[in-house]
Amino acid sequence: MRRPTPLRLGVAVLAAVLGAVLVGCSTAPSSGPAGASAGSARPRLTPACPRATPTGRQPVVTVAQLNTIVAGLDLPLWQAGDIGASARLPDDRIVWVFGDTVRDDGVTPRIVANSMLVTSGLCTSQVEVAGQGPVIPDRADGVVHWPMSVVSVARPEGDVLVVISARIRRGAGDGLDFTYLGSSATIFDVAPGAAPTLRQQLDITPDSTAPDQVNWGSAMTVRAGWLYVYGTRLPSKDSFGRALYAARAPIADARDRATWQFWDGSAWVGEQSRAAVILPARGGVSQTLSVDVLDGHFVIVSKRDGDLGNTVYAWSSDSPTGPWSAQRGTRADFQDPSGQLKYAPLAHPGIALADGRLLISISRNTTDFSRLLTDPSLGRPVFAEIDRP
Repeated sequence: MRRPTPLRLGVAVLAAVLGAVLVGCSTAPSSGPAGASAGSARPRLTPACPRATPTGRQPVVTVAQLNTIVAGLDLPLWQAGDIGASARLPDDRIVWVFGDTVRDDGVTPRIVANSMLVTSGLCTSQVEVAGQGPVIPDRADGVVHWPMSVVSVARPEGDVLVVISARIRRGAGDGLDFTYLGSSATIFDVAPGAAPTLRQQLDITPDSTAPDQVNWGSAMTVRAGWLYVYGTRLPSKDSFGRALYAARAPIADARDRATWQFWDGSAWVGEQSRAAVILPARGGVSQTLSVDVLDGHFVIVSKRDGDLGNTVYAWSSDSPTGPWSAQRGTRADFQDPSGQLKYAPLAHPGIALADGRLLISISRNTTDFSRLLTDPSLGRPVFAEIDRP
């Protein structure tokens, strides 16, 4: 189970990166181990799915159908993966970004730190990059990237995906032995029907292990010309949940640091140091969560009480900063005495369910790494549903 340490947002860097792609400017990838750029070989989708139908004509599905599809997937580059944050593209396809990913036993490397799938209707494609490595490359010093949140932005000059990931240094022990170092933003160009292509990847926080700082990028959403970036903070190691914070920047001018604002409890202000809690740690959220705009309302989906919680909750508000109305969604038996791990529920409003409820995914894993390699299905997300707030 992931328990990363939150860090402070490098707002000036994040503003430059997001602003450049959102308004169509270009910036060079950073130099050194933190920077990465697309190679000469463009990524491809395998298998190639049919083009998505126009908006409003996507198939309506059930949770049972989706779980059957996931259980039956047999993609060489994706046998299992956690998190699975999603975003709907302007051409109506859906992109899914995953953390640690198990591939077929004939693929090298067998495990990569991240991967990407693209779905069109009920067809699923894997994104294959040069060398069959992760879609967000590892750093030269071995630090890897675990995606946390993703948004899709349509622009006249070309659509982009923005993925915020956690930078992770693995330890010498089991899969739970790792150190959280900070956050990075990765930008992908997305042409209609094509595979997302990495444009650049930049660190947005410096490497640090500070235990009490806001980890911005745990969730993102776009609304009415604003990009909202949410951060979580673990006040102490004894906390049962994480506190939530909010920042925003205008999409049209996000590259200008002066346009970035933080909610201080009563107003949007320019000083990051004044950022105030919008949802307290007591009864709060997990490290990774989802925030979406549904029917005009901002909706948070997460485990209540963080990593130790056992129930999915939805919090809704007319405002991106609350006050929030909590609604119990479902009890998912996250604490499994058999050693199976269940964590990080995320909402996927881009997929319509036949009964009108809200689709969520729950990450699964096992503490026995050898079992996971033998049976990757143990690490595949499971879909569930909750009432729409």
